Amino acid sequence: MKMPSWKNVPIRPGKRIKSFIIGFRPSKYSSIIFVIFFIGGFLFAFMDPAKAQSTFDGGFLLNHLTAQFIPPNEISFQYFMDQFVFFLGKVSWGIFSNNLVVSLECIFSGFLIIPVILINLFGFLGSVFYFLITKFGAFKGFIFLFGSFHLVFEVGAAILVIDAFITFYGTLIDSLRQRSLKRFKHRIWNEFIPLVLRIIILLAIAAILEVFWSTWWVYILTHPYISWIDFYTGVYSCVF
Repeated sequence: MKMPSWKNVPIRPGKRIKSFIIGFRPSKYSSIIFVIFFIGGFLFAFMDPAKAQSTFDGGFLLNHLTAQFIPPNEISFQYFMDQFVFFLGKVSWGIFSNNLVVSLECIFSGFLIIPVILINLFGFLGSVFYFLITKFGAFKGFIFLFGSFHLVFEVGAAILVIDAFITFYGTLIDSLRQRSLKRFKHRIWNEFIPLVLRIIILLAIAAILEVFWSTWWVYILTHPYISWIDFYTGVYSCVF
């Protein structure tokens, strides 16, 4: 009896979606690398705070964030488009496109993973966490960092970048050993490309949240409270 080909077996959309979502879960080894460098950054700041501060620029998480506002007389559709799409949306797009280019450079070069991801992101966050704790206390330092939700997605994307690098070059080496172009194309299409798509999605979410949430979050923790809608309808400049 001839068994049906897997190509002829329909895959339900629900299973496809579930499989794609599960794919956002990084590998165990890449996750361990993140933990090691995060703790390393924390210990580095603990043992030598002065050197850690000179090594890592805290950005708007540590430096004083100053925002300037011009409240609108009325919120028209045109004002909404100008403020939220052409101004704030453009800022988000700039962050996303820059992070995507850097991520692709890390994937295909490999060596950039060390300074860009392991040190300047994972280690940086560990050091920043230490400085936030010493500056604001353990509880406020925790909500300060982990309430900046864009970092969760940036870290997730960065961990997947490591997985994508391993997948791409592991596939290339394996295919060369097997002398099989078909094997290379199959694994690239079914393993590597989905990883890159997930990285793009995470980076897009991170860029949107960095502009439309985390900036406000950091501001209200270091300044008198202002509502989200008042902040974003009036802000025209943020410097730190």
